[in-house]
Amino acid sequence: MKLDDFVAETLKQIIKGVVAAQEYGQTHNANINPATAVFHSAAEGQAFCQETGILLQKIGFDIAVTVNESQTASNDGESVGSISVSSTSSNSLQNSSISRVQFEVPILLPTTSKKSR
Repeated sequence: MKLDDFVAETLKQIIKGVVAAQEYGQTHNANINPATAVFHSAAEGQAFCQETGILLQKIGFDIAVTVNESQTASNDGESVGSISVSSTSSNSLQNSSISRVQFEVPILLPTTSKKSR
């Protein structure tokens, strides 16, 4: 996979995950990446909710993505799914790459719980 495709797909999946979390948060009195977030200049990296004054929590993600590519050439062999069966000689070439993605999502955790009716 090319780098630009990897970056685009990774960001799309992060956005999709944040949107799903936002929808869940709305039903549980939480706010994921709230528009009311204000970063405090005196306390580096700290943010609070402009409406409530409550400190936002940052949820950090550090994800390792491993990609394995393999190519097998064999004489007189069969391939069944991802299992290769060979009665004679075979050559195998495998490339592996690991990429790390790190990001944070600010969250306003619930201060009171909603009661189910």
